[in-house]
Amino acid sequence: MRAPLHPAWVWLPPAAALAALALIVASGSNHALFLLLNRAGSLLGERFWLQLTMFGDGAIALVLVLPSIRRAPHCFWAALAAAVFAGLWTQVTKQFIDVPRPLAVFGAGDFFQAGPAYRQVSFPSGHAAAAFAIAGIGVMGLARHTLVRVLLLAMAVLVGLSRIMVGVHWPVDILWGMIGGWIGAWAGLALHGHCGWRTSGAGGLLAGLLLLGMAAGLLVSHHMRIPAVMPLQRTVAGACLLWGAWEVAAMLPWRDWRRWRWPRARGGGDGGGQRGGRIGQAGEWTRERASDRAAEAANAAASERADERSAERPVERSAEPAADRSAETARAVAINRSAADG
Repeated sequence: MRAPLHPAWVWLPPAAALAALALIVASGSNHALFLLLNRAGSLLGERFWLQLTMFGDGAIALVLVLPSIRRAPHCFWAALAAAVFAGLWTQVTKQFIDVPRPLAVFGAGDFFQAGPAYRQVSFPSGHAAAAFAIAGIGVMGLARHTLVRVLLLAMAVLVGLSRIMVGVHWPVDILWGMIGGWIGAWAGLALHGHCGWRTSGAGGLLAGLLLLGMAAGLLVSHHMRIPAVMPLQRTVAGACLLWGAWEVAAMLPWRDWRRWRWPRARGGGDGGGQRGGRIGQAGEWTRERASDRAAEAANAAASERADERSAERPVERSAEPAADRSAETARAVAINRSAADG
């Protein structure tokens, strides 16, 4: 049984991020906190943080929701809506606020840096927005136990911290991205609750096919420009591709295709067997169509008989009062005659 969602799970994470953001900005500790966290995180090594930061990539985040297309369609559609919201949240902010990245402020030897050497448009973090959007959907719309919700939230925090550990974002970037991703998750779930989209229709199948294509592209894509994450990227993409393809295939109308199965051939040889199979298939399909037409005709006849009975019943009921009146008139005439004779 699913544990009830306490309202604190909805408002507490973004409220805590907003409070931390305000505290860092008011105290002016953004740079100092970055150096403290970056140097402490370097103890775990470059590979650990690069593997984690991969899960904040937008394409990876989208294909991770592909297996939910049939079993949890509300999470699937909410993730697509949250992706749009989080993308607008980060890109619009970057257009108005151009904050230099750590590599443009400090020297290369002052902190630990791994991966691509970005220098501009640091605020906010798109990886943090994507990670908290997926975690928010899991926490608010999917997780059944408090422990699972805590683990999802902790994983998103680690993905956000990984952007500091690899030296490409400030703490305020992570917090603002976290707020945008969480609001996007809430908005996506609320929008699905209002619209009630299903994935069993053409729209759901088209969205599933697009994400399957994205998962297939991740098997060969080097868009992150981090060679160390390619094995994990291909593993995640391959698993989501196979699982997602299974779920999408299960949504197709297989029942309508069963009548076109080829029956076992009864001919003697290969040629005779193929001809016999085709004839048997045609005969089986014809019999099914004939039985369907017979059933439809029987239903139509039954409905016509029911209509005739319903039309006759009012006439029978209306004839009863007329017969009663005729009997009363005959009795009155007989009484009058007997009175006259007397």
